[in-house]
Amino acid sequence: MINGMQLWLGVAVIIMLGIPLLYLRMFHVSVPRILKRFQVSKSTLFNMRFPIILSAFLNGNNYVILPIIKFDRIRSFLGEFDPYYRGFAYEGAGMGFAARASLWLNKGKRFEYYIQNLDANYLYQYYVGLGWWLHTRYRYRYDGYVKWLKTLDPRYASIVFDGVGFKSALFEYPVNPLSYQKFDHFPLAYRRVCLQGFGRGLWFAKQFQINETVSAIEQMPAACQQDVYSGLGLAIAYSFFDQLPVAEKALQHIPRSGLAAFHQGLAFGLEARKLQNERYWMEQLASFQHDISDGARWYVERVHEAKKMIENISNDKIPYYIKWMDEARVLLDNKGYWKKGGV
Repeated sequence: MINGMQLWLGVAVIIMLGIPLLYLRMFHVSVPRILKRFQVSKSTLFNMRFPIILSAFLNGNNYVILPIIKFDRIRSFLGEFDPYYRGFAYEGAGMGFAARASLWLNKGKRFEYYIQNLDANYLYQYYVGLGWWLHTRYRYRYDGYVKWLKTLDPRYASIVFDGVGFKSALFEYPVNPLSYQKFDHFPLAYRRVCLQGFGRGLWFAKQFQINETVSAIEQMPAACQQDVYSGLGLAIAYSFFDQLPVAEKALQHIPRSGLAAFHQGLAFGLEARKLQNERYWMEQLASFQHDISDGARWYVERVHEAKKMIENISNDKIPYYIKWMDEARVLLDNKGYWKKGGV
């Protein structure tokens, strides 16, 4: 009798341990299969960078959802990536942490426990990765997002919709240029962050071609364009951080109506780079001419200035991140450090 009970207890333990592992295995991504979905570009730089960026992101996810989680091992694994690509790997780790946290009742708090214990400086990347996972899990069903939003840090929870927008642009825009209309399922504030992410994704979907990206944005409704330009600025500042003169030159292609938002995106992208790895930030800025490096510092200062200003805005109906975006645009007001026609 005792042996029988022990056997059944053993079976029950195996099942209890096995189901979560099988669940996590569902979110393992085949890197070669995903890479095959993207055509070779006429841009040599895109052909060189994009496969590494996407591989870093997906491998970050795959490592985090391994059966046993140990922060020191994850940190060591992610640290093997070149500093330029490391942020993308941490973004993927955010997606993996989302899958792990979804096994807990208090999902958002568990997610934030993971990211704070790994490396809090990759804050923005984690939330974008969470957005990727939420889009994978719930697509555009807003009720699936709500239970997460209630327990995430209210200052940064909105950023998950940047991940939703990015994923939509990268995978859906090429077959459906009107895919951004699906964001209408979300409240206006979150829809705007989706559009920012969509702008980031367009930069990749258009394979780093600024004229083609701007043309695609200009075909969208006017009410969407500013937030999409914000995402474009963020994407260029972040993905071309080692070639920042490209970000300054991109201003020549941005219509005046999109300039304040584009400058705000540049500023947010540079802030993300500085926060996640200040040593790499300093090394890169030292390699540029003074007008470029001074401009990068100036943009980050505006981000922090905007953050201080919104601390006195008591309107709780507007998410913190949206207030931060809009205040930064007011500060910049089409007058970024890098200007159309030259610095």
